[in-house]
Amino acid sequence: MTFPYQEFAREKMPALLADLKDLIAIDSVRNMDLATPEYPVGPGPIKALAKFLNIADRDGFQTENIDNYAGIVTFGQGDQELGVAVHVDVVPPDEGWSQDPFTPWVKDGRIFGRGASDNKGPALAAYYALLALKEAGFQPKKKISLIIGTDEETDWVGMKYYLQKRPAPDWVFSTDSSFPIVTGQATNMIPAAATAVVSGENLAKIAAAFPDFLAKNGLTREVAEAVSDNGTGLKISLEGVSAHASVPWEGKNGACVLASFLRAFPFTGRAKNFLDFAGDLELEDYYGEKIRIANADPEMGKSINCPAVFRYQNGEAEAYIKSNIRYSRGTSPEKMCQQLNDKFGAFCQTTFQPYQDFEKPHFVASDDPFVKTLLSVYEKQTGQAGETIISAGANYGRFFKNGVGYGPAFPGSLDTAHAIDESVSLAELEKSLAIYAEAIYELSK
Repeated sequence: MTFPYQEFAREKMPALLADLKDLIAIDSVRNMDLATPEYPVGPGPIKALAKFLNIADRDGFQTENIDNYAGIVTFGQGDQELGVAVHVDVVPPDEGWSQDPFTPWVKDGRIFGRGASDNKGPALAAYYALLALKEAGFQPKKKISLIIGTDEETDWVGMKYYLQKRPAPDWVFSTDSSFPIVTGQATNMIPAAATAVVSGENLAKIAAAFPDFLAKNGLTREVAEAVSDNGTGLKISLEGVSAHASVPWEGKNGACVLASFLRAFPFTGRAKNFLDFAGDLELEDYYGEKIRIANADPEMGKSINCPAVFRYQNGEAEAYIKSNIRYSRGTSPEKMCQQLNDKFGAFCQTTFQPYQDFEKPHFVASDDPFVKTLLSVYEKQTGQAGETIISAGANYGRFFKNGVGYGPAFPGSLDTAHAIDESVSLAELEKSLAIYAEAIYELSK
C-alpha cells in the first residue's frame, strides 16, 4: 500500500496553520515562580499541552494527560511501540522582536512567533501526519505514541516523569533536530551580556581604553559608568552575541571578551588568575584545547566547550566559571576534571556537577534498520542523498536507546530557533509533514 504523502501535506496545511497560530499565542515559557502541584512547571506550558490534547480530541484520537507533566496522543495498537517526541514549552523571548512574539504573523512564506520552529510547528507537522494516515484508513501494526513534553528547554522534567509512569517506546524520533537524521547528541547558551565593577587604581586608564576596545571588536550596546557604594569605582558592560552552547563559535562570549580586556591591566593574585583563565584560556577555546580537555571521536567528532556562567567578587570565598561541555566518546567528566586539576590545580579546583540526570553521549548506529528506514524516506521525499549527522545539541531522542532526531531543519535552511523573530518556513513544514507521514507508515506497517 502506498499513500499520496505530498497530497496529504498540501491538504492539511491550512488546518495546521490555524492550529499553529492558536498554539503560538499561548505563552508557554516555564515559570517556576508560579509552579504548583497542579502546574509543575508553571501554567504556560500546561495550557499549551491542554490545547494540543484538545486538538487531538477534536480529531478523534485517544489522548492522555500525564499529571500535567506530559501528554500522549495514541494511534493504533501492537506489541511494539513507535514514539514521536515533541514539546510545547518555549524559551523566553529576548527584547528586540519586531512584533509581539505571542501574536503570530505570516510574511514571505514564513510564520513568525516564539515556538514557531522550536517546537510547535514541527510538533503539529508530526501530528497532522498521524491524522492524515488515520483519515486514509491506515491500520498500523504497532502502537504509535505522539509524546508531548512540557519542559524540554530547561530540566526535561516532563519527559523524565513520563518515563517514570510509562514504558519507553521501542523506537523514537524527535521532531526537534535536523534532517536527514541526527543519530548522536551529546545548558544552553553562551552569555552575551557581561558586566564588571572595578575598584582600585587604573580606573581612568580602563575607562579611556574601553571605547577603543569595543570598536575593535565590533561590539554594540555598551556602557561605561562610575558606580560604587562610596562613590568610586567603574562599572563596564558590553554586549556580545548569544549562541547555543552546541555552536559557541557562532556567537561572541561577552564574559570572556570582557575578561580579555581587563586582563591587560595590572591586576594581581586571585583576580589575575580569574581574568587570565576567563579572558585567555577560555576565550574562543571551543574544543577545550587550551584548557587541556580536547577529545575527538571518529564518528561523533570533537568535544565542545562552552563556558556559560561566570562569577567573581572580592571578599567572597567562591569564584567560579561553569562550563557546558558536550563531550564525545573517549573521555568522561572524571577524566576531564583530572586533566584540569593536573594543569591548573595550583589556583583552581574543577568539579563535575550533574545537570539533573547526567547526560552521557548518545549514539545510534547508522546501519540500524530504524535509521536506514528514516534515511530512505528522506531520500524518497526530497530527492537528496541522506546521511547520518552527529549533533552537539540535545533533544528528546537521547532519552531512548533507539532514539534519534529527525527534522525539521533541512540542510541549508534558515534556523531561527531561540532567536529574535523566530519563524519557520511553511513550505518546509509541508515537506516535513509528508516525510513524517511516510516514515510513520514505513515504521509501523
